[in-house]
Amino acid sequence: MFLDLISKKEDQVKEFNMGDKIGYAFGDFGCAIFFTFVSSYLMVFYTDVLGVSAAAVAILFVIARVWDAIADVVMGVIVDKIGSTRHGKFRPYVVRFGLPLVIVGVLCFTLIPGLPENMKLTYAYVTYILFGMLYTAVNIPYGSLASVMSNDPDERTALSTFRNMGSMAANIFVMFFVPEVVFNAQGAVTAEGFILCAIILAIISTVSFFLNFRLTRERIVHKTNQNKKGLLSTLKMLLKNRAFIGVSVASFTMMGASLTITSLNVYIFKDYFNNTALTSLGGMVGMVASFCVIPFAGTIVKKIGKKEATVLGGAFATIIYGIMLIIPNLTAIAYIVLSFIAGLGTGLINTIIWALVSDVIDYQEYISGERNEGTVYSLYSLARKLAQAVSGGIGGVALSILGYKSGAAVQAASVGLGIKNMALGIAVFGYLLTTLILLFVYNLSKKRLAEVNNELAKKRVMV
Repeated sequence: MFLDLISKKEDQVKEFNMGDKIGYAFGDFGCAIFFTFVSSYLMVFYTDVLGVSAAAVAILFVIARVWDAIADVVMGVIVDKIGSTRHGKFRPYVVRFGLPLVIVGVLCFTLIPGLPENMKLTYAYVTYILFGMLYTAVNIPYGSLASVMSNDPDERTALSTFRNMGSMAANIFVMFFVPEVVFNAQGAVTAEGFILCAIILAIISTVSFFLNFRLTRERIVHKTNQNKKGLLSTLKMLLKNRAFIGVSVASFTMMGASLTITSLNVYIFKDYFNNTALTSLGGMVGMVASFCVIPFAGTIVKKIGKKEATVLGGAFATIIYGIMLIIPNLTAIAYIVLSFIAGLGTGLINTIIWALVSDVIDYQEYISGERNEGTVYSLYSLARKLAQAVSGGIGGVALSILGYKSGAAVQAASVGLGIKNMALGIAVFGYLLTTLILLFVYNLSKKRLAEVNNELAKKRVMV
């Protein structure tokens, strides 16, 4: 069996170490390589290469994300129903579905010669929706993996930190590499550039998935409850879980803000600043700022707690994006500098948020007596997918309302200004809501989390 060939021969219960952290980082690096490429550039490919209208793209993004949200829940239930194998409960999915994922990802950016105009939108629907379903098959098990790698709060924070490092490294790579390839000397995107980027990123992503499987271990195996409640009962219990509601809604608003900025970044530099040369720098400064936060995230969490640290990061980002919005005649350099500063706040949230999800899974076990890693994570992911739908829809609708002309070399000045103001306004609103939700809804403060962990430890000993 292929998994036997790439699996380590040593005991899966080996002590948690740096290999686990690096392997977990590779998992999100592999996912984020294509996620960032798709979220940042697929709209541009559709409008400027494939020739699909911005309004049609907006509808496609909304439909695809809603479908993905449903698929996430189904995948979570499937993972929990199948349970553990000799290679683990979650790790095998990353490898088994990783290769099909990147193949379809390449097809998303492929311009088929001679494709009839009336088939272009259909082609976009088929490839993009299939990509989303395969991404779900990889990402839901990967995200659930952290909850069974360690029970230790500090080790979970480390996994969240390394996951974010992998994601940011992927984002920085894409933001630096892709514009150099997809834009020609005249500042226009090219079909050849898109397909070349897709192939290169597919290779990198596949290797990353293999390394994730090779380096990580599932140490925590919970006894299967033969009287396990069904999905409907689990959903009802989750609606009573303030921690789950808080982190899910907060992630929705945060992702909505972040992805709107990301999806419109190319347009901001192309049509507002009229400077495509700075596109990559403008897209990566936030990621660089997040890297600067990483060495301090663990210390901040130990001092004030996970919840408290995310609230701090959200409030800081809100203030900086607000300043960017009200500055008259914002220059490209000022935009880049302030984006870096805002990235210090968003980076703190992104570094810690995944550790919150693992805590939510434990809290669900605390209040229900059942362990449902896949289901809980998939429902959390549903919130993030809905945010993708909303942000993609907002981006496309905004372009359409503002009068963006698909395929036009130059857009009206009012279009560029409108795109800039729309993106920053959504960022302010989104991060403000994120901060308030984490502050008043999410209930696992540092003190409360310690109490929950102590009670769970006692219950597990008694079982």
